[in-house]
Amino acid sequence: MSDTRRRSALAHRSAIEAMDAAARLVEAPFLGKLVLRGDPDAVGKAVTDTVGVSLPEACRATRQGETAILWIGPDEFWIVTAMDAQVALADGLETALAGVHRQVTDVSSYYTTIELAGPRARDMLMKLTTLDLHPSAFTTGQVAGSLFGRAQATLWQVDADETEGGPVFRLFVRRSMADYLWCLLAEAGFEWGMPKQAPLSGETWRLER
Repeated sequence: MSDTRRRSALAHRSAIEAMDAAARLVEAPFLGKLVLRGDPDAVGKAVTDTVGVSLPEACRATRQGETAILWIGPDEFWIVTAMDAQVALADGLETALAGVHRQVTDVSSYYTTIELAGPRARDMLMKLTTLDLHPSAFTTGQVAGSLFGRAQATLWQVDADETEGGPVFRLFVRRSMADYLWCLLAEAGFEWGMPKQAPLSGETWRLER
């Protein structure tokens, strides 16, 4: 059973939404996150058999239900699971990969997840990063790490632009930078009626509109 004393990185924030459902912002707290390092050719079959999801191609994610694998680098993958499911999965991977050069690290508490969705979500993100997020360049299942404002984060497009209420993006960010990024995203959506959020640390910024 999950410890009821657990407090997520953005527990002090509530979900917010722009006017006319143009965008919505919510934390997806306590998702399990494992960092897997290893040669894809050496670990691939064991990972597929254990996780139930195959390793993705470069810059993409594979997904089955609540479990996903994100490509982070040529020998680095993130495995994202439902809350607390990463513990058993890490044990299973250690067993399945015995004798194979690899590293499996639970980073669930180090990162939190911010979910941004809605017809203007892409426009909001475009204000904060130099990534090419045009719908023809960044599509469903793609993954990229970049700076968003001054916060390093990993962006994953979970659902397509055509999805009702979509597109849906998830940003994985260090716990210590979560409040900054949350407030910056709210600022980026201000022109569509997203309510402003006051940063706990008092950061200031000015976004072009």
